Amino acid sequence: MGHFRSAAGERAYLAAYREAMTLLPTPGSTLDLETTLGRVRVYEFGAASADRAAIPVVLLPGRTSGVPMWAYNLPDLAAARVTYALDALGDAGLSVQVRPIRDAADQADWLDQVLAELSVRSVHLVGHSFGGWLAATYAVRHPERVQTLTLLDPVFVFQGLRWQVYLISLPASLPFLPRSWRTRMLSTIGGGPVDPADSMARMISEATEHYAVKLPLPKRFTATQLRGLHMPVYAALAGRSVMHDGAHAAEVARAEIPDPTIELWPDATHSLPMEETAQLDRRILAFMDTHEG
Repeated sequence: MGHFRSAAGERAYLAAYREAMTLLPTPGSTLDLETTLGRVRVYEFGAASADRAAIPVVLLPGRTSGVPMWAYNLPDLAAARVTYALDALGDAGLSVQVRPIRDAADQADWLDQVLAELSVRSVHLVGHSFGGWLAATYAVRHPERVQTLTLLDPVFVFQGLRWQVYLISLPASLPFLPRSWRTRMLSTIGGGPVDPADSMARMISEATEHYAVKLPLPKRFTATQLRGLHMPVYAALAGRSVMHDGAHAAEVARAEIPDPTIELWPDATHSLPMEETAQLDRRILAFMDTHEG
């Protein structure tokens, strides 16, 4: 199961996580929801000011990013709708895995249990990177609960990873390698230099060094699975993503998804939600409004 490699590493990560959380709006509530595979940390935003009659938003983060990765986007989203952000089970964060996650069905199952405990009938589901794969995986298996699906430079949905990504990701699985190698890896994936003074970047760096992810490697979606996404889908692909060919991923999405809204952001990197925040948030909220019911 996913675990911290040492108590000292866990303390370093938690300190960075708590500091990164100060960048976010203050959550209205903090929940630890029990599932058969572990306890999932969920934060609720916007309950005091957003339209509670509107369908809520659920945010799924990228690998080792956790809830703090949404610091830039949450002010816009939570001002419009009640928004739930969670730490993925089996990844770094404050969720606690207690049983092995064997396959995609397990991934979808724990998320379905979380949404059931939140007592939401349907949601606008948003995922970035590996969170995009999880969002699409859930939508294929539980389409009745997904009002819209928003995928932000998702991996393994429209394309597999470039082979170079497997090479540059080695420092994440080999903790004895120098920290400078991990910093270089994060800079390459994130599309820019890592600022050691940035608490979010430090949190991701600590997670990469100290948390051992034991999740099964996702399998790329088949054409049949993509055709099974019958809800409205908005996919934003990054033209300068190192993870895959964003332009080709956009072509696949347009060709296979029944009701797609596909946009290629030619100058964006894999850090698309942080780079194009204001414009992207407007697109996401307008898409949700269009397909509210």
